[in-house]
Amino acid sequence: MKKTKNPLILVFAIIGVCAVLYGVWHLYNQQVAEERARALFAAPASSGVPDIFHNAPPPPQP
Repeated sequence: MKKTKNPLILVFAIIGVCAVLYGVWHLYNQQVAEERARALFAAPASSGVPDIFHNAPPPPQP
């Protein structure tokens, strides 16, 4: 490999590439977290768990 005239430029280039990769990874994780949150709240309530997001039927009247 040829000797780089200014190794500082190479260091900054590597840092820049790492920053871009980190930014893309961060945006991807945000998107995945939002999709999982939407899926969690869109899923129907399992049996035996009270459904706090919808109105329950009124109690029987005597």
